[in-house]
Amino acid sequence: MAAPSDIASGDAFLSAAGEKLADLGAQQMRLERSVINLIASDNALPRKFAEYPPYPGHIIQEGLVGARPFAGAALHDEIERLAAAIACRVFSAEHANLQPHSCSQANQAVYHALLKPGDPVLALGFRDGGHLTHGLGINFSGRLYRFSYYHTGADGLIDYENAEALARSLQPKLIVCGSSSYPRWYNGERLRAISDLCGAVLMFDLSHEAGLIAGGALSNLVPLADVATMSLDKTLRGPFGGMILCKKALAGRVDRAVHPGTQSSFPIRRLTDSAAALIASQTPDFAAYARNTVETARVLGSALAARGAVLLTGGTDKHYVVVDTFRSYGISGAKAERALEGVDMLSSRQTLPDDASQRSNAASGLRLGAAWISSRGYLAKEAHAVAGLVHDTLTGARRRSDIREQVRALAGRARTLDVWR
Repeated sequence: MAAPSDIASGDAFLSAAGEKLADLGAQQMRLERSVINLIASDNALPRKFAEYPPYPGHIIQEGLVGARPFAGAALHDEIERLAAAIACRVFSAEHANLQPHSCSQANQAVYHALLKPGDPVLALGFRDGGHLTHGLGINFSGRLYRFSYYHTGADGLIDYENAEALARSLQPKLIVCGSSSYPRWYNGERLRAISDLCGAVLMFDLSHEAGLIAGGALSNLVPLADVATMSLDKTLRGPFGGMILCKKALAGRVDRAVHPGTQSSFPIRRLTDSAAALIASQTPDFAAYARNTVETARVLGSALAARGAVLLTGGTDKHYVVVDTFRSYGISGAKAERALEGVDMLSSRQTLPDDASQRSNAASGLRLGAAWISSRGYLAKEAHAVAGLVHDTLTGARRRSDIREQVRALAGRARTLDVWR
């Protein structure tokens, strides 16, 4: 393969590096088509979006609608207004900002808009399923703001009585609800009532669940919130990026917190790709995908439980299950993750509420997601086969070479609903 033409002919390293880069990219594409991906934050971008985007260019813009620092912004303003209007329609929101580069940066902008350093915030604890941007000490959020945590009970479910008692005592400025590993849906009405009791702003981080809400598989919590953040990828199957939805009363503060508060330029293409994904989320095909994702996750969990696995909360309402690998198989989440990777199944280790450490290497759980396999056209009945492969791998019931061969056969099967076809 020839090196890119703009590499000087005398630079042997860069010439070879260009060839290696192309080879690695091709390897990655082959890998994605040969594995079973159970990482809950991953998904398969539909081929129609990857190959036929509404706008294939790479122009950037900066600032807010009607107040750009660059010329030629008239169409950019129109695109951003339209994308925001679509987002508001899909989620029944009053205002939307689609500029954040990720949901983590969307969270940063919300905090910047609503809080001052040192202000009290109440959020779901990290080991209970919360996200690192919800006050983890090594994260910017934990270093800048005074986070306290409500927790889950012995059943693994959020203890809303505990949350209310803490809210009454601490009088937080902001209450955050959201998670990356809590498999049950939230009691939005209860959290709204708790926030009203102490006069706190209520924020939902719906990074993982955005597509399931848009597709009707989960109830829409956005109207209950003062502000909500989301990922545009994950279950929504759009480009990598973030979004903030909020009440009109907060719109100016949120927009200014995005720019100039926390970031500058952003690509116009992400707005058009996001808008296309949001429009697609209102189609019957997407609704079927969202329902199938939740059903596939439930079947995956129940099939593992039938084989003796211990699941956090006993099951799921969302697109993933969390397995207690130590109690189920006598191994850490990290070891379970490596074992599955060895047979071409991708997963992610997960800390659990009872873990003594927040370090991922000490995690005693495993998170298994169904969004990617649902997008690739797997139906719920195939989750039984996937569960059997996971179980056999983690128990050592069969030779790994035999399991890997079955994984590759399952991954290579043609499926009508595969978004990559």
